[in-house]
Amino acid sequence: MSTFLRVANLPLALRSQYLASLPEPQEWFLEELVRSGEVWELPGEAYAVFHGVNLVEFFAVNSTKGAMHLSALVRQKPFKKGLCKSFDYDLIDAVKTLGWTMDKTGFLFRKRNQIILNTVANFQLAKARATDLGAAWAAGRDFFASRDEVDQIFQADGLWIAFKDGHLVGSGVMTPIDETGNVMDIGMVVQPSHRNKGFASLIVSGLANVLESEGKRPICGCAHSNPASKAALEKAGFVSEHRLVQMNVPDECSDCFGGSRPL
Repeated sequence: MSTFLRVANLPLALRSQYLASLPEPQEWFLEELVRSGEVWELPGEAYAVFHGVNLVEFFAVNSTKGAMHLSALVRQKPFKKGLCKSFDYDLIDAVKTLGWTMDKTGFLFRKRNQIILNTVANFQLAKARATDLGAAWAAGRDFFASRDEVDQIFQADGLWIAFKDGHLVGSGVMTPIDETGNVMDIGMVVQPSHRNKGFASLIVSGLANVLESEGKRPICGCAHSNPASKAALEKAGFVSEHRLVQMNVPDECSDCFGGSRPL
């Protein structure tokens, strides 16, 4: 049986192969989980990353052995759930082969149509200044993990502030997916008292326009349970053709064989 070993660091060569195998950019939400995750490796053949008790990344060099390696992994490091992108075709195929169920849990946006939004009088989107950080944190406590995160995004030149009539109504963020900086994950938060007024779409559209003017690619995502964010992203021109999927591991893994392509 294949034997996975707990290791201290990500196997960078294998991870480079994994990221290169994906037809779309990595999801930043998962990237954050991977950065602080627990790594297991089948030397030279496969690796897995766990965040807490959940699997958040898995890759097998030989995709035809994916189901076999995944089955071995769950026996050595038992887990009940995992997350993956619907465009991670090899992992989806392995999950289907094992007969595990899958639920859609998020929308992933990797395509954007060019749109022109109606402007709002006296609306402005600008890069944050140091004096904006406290207000950005106060307005976005349900978006930012901490005040430290606000400071870190600002220091990385990725924090933007939205104003209406000179008053802060929300914030936007840009985060590079990898060291090239060519693909940027974007997001927004609107102060509760200013929601449902179109500001979210204006923020996202403004960020995307800036990036596209620089020859960069904006991507984003939102939870399946957040229809307001989905609507705002779609109004800004984004199209979701992919999903974040939750894998559910049965108490006893079956040997059923499923289809070969994702949701």
